[in-house]
Parts: sequence; C-alpha cells; structure tokens
Amino acid sequence: MRKVRRKFFDAAFLSITSLLDILTIILVFLIKNVSMEAQRMTVPENMTLPTTITNQELIDNGLTVLVKMYPDKILIGTDNIPAGNLQQLVEDASIREVIYNFMKNEANQIRILNERRGTNYEPCLLIQADKSIPCQYITQIVKIGAGASFANVYFSTLQDQNWLKASAGQMR
Repeated sequence: MRKVRRKFFDAAFLSITSLLDILTIILVFLIKNVSMEAQRMTVPENMTLPTTITNQELIDNGLTVLVKMYPDKILIGTDNIPAGNLQQLVEDASIREVIYNFMKNEANQIRILNERRGTNYEPCLLIQADKSIPCQYITQIVKIGAGASFANVYFSTLQDQNWLKASAGQMR
C-alpha cells in the first residue's frame, strides 16, 4: 500500500466571504470620498483670487527691483551689481546704506515710469536667495526694502549652478 502525502495544508478555516465584505466596504468608502470631477469653487462676489507670476514676468514689466543673495555675495538690480556679502550686510552700515540708496532710487524710477504710463502700480522687491541663506539675512534685506518704500515683497529660491550644469550635461 502506498501513502500519499499532501504538500499543502487545507485552509478550511479561511473564509473568502469576510475578505470580500471588507474589500467592498473599502471600495465604497473610496468611491464616496474621491471625486473624479475638478473641484468646484464658489467665489464670493467681491473676492479676487491671487494670481501667480514668473520671476521673469516680474522683471520684464519694469516694476521690480531684484536682489540675489548667495552664500558669498549679494547682487542687486538686473545688472547684478555687487553689494558685498552676507556678513557685511549685518556688520557694515555703509553696505546697508548703498543697498538702501539703490532701492530708493529704483522705487522712484518705477514711480516716474508709472506716471508716464498713466498706471498706479506699486514697486515690487524680488528677493532671490539660495536655500542655504539663513533667515536673518533675508529679514535684513526686507527691512531695507520696507524702508525704501516697497510695499510688495516677493521671494524665490535660486537653483544651484552645479545642479544646472549637471542636468544640462545629462540632457545632451
């Protein structure tokens, strides 16, 4: 007589019905909570939603003063005029005064441009900073900008130039 051994045990104690019940409940829950349509938003009558704008659009319209902050230097204006470094910004009042005078002059130029165009736009300050710049230095630039009568301050981060070169090399 020959004995036959089974390699697998019978799973008689598992019930597929309870598993299907759980999956059905999860499916109904997901269908109920996930909408496939775009979210509809009702905007109140007198509300205007904020718009987005690219850095280049801000610079091209001529109403923006640009400040670029790097770990080793500060550049002001679209011509990238050197204005010292971060340590000098905090310690040297003459550097802050140079930046203030530049910003004040640019804000006045923007106001003159507005008068010629017949518009009433406020001058904007665009601060582009490397992500490693501590907040105290950015705050110092914002204080100088506020003193130079900039009501609107925009922030953006600068991309690492090494990263840009590496990605350009990979794209070739």
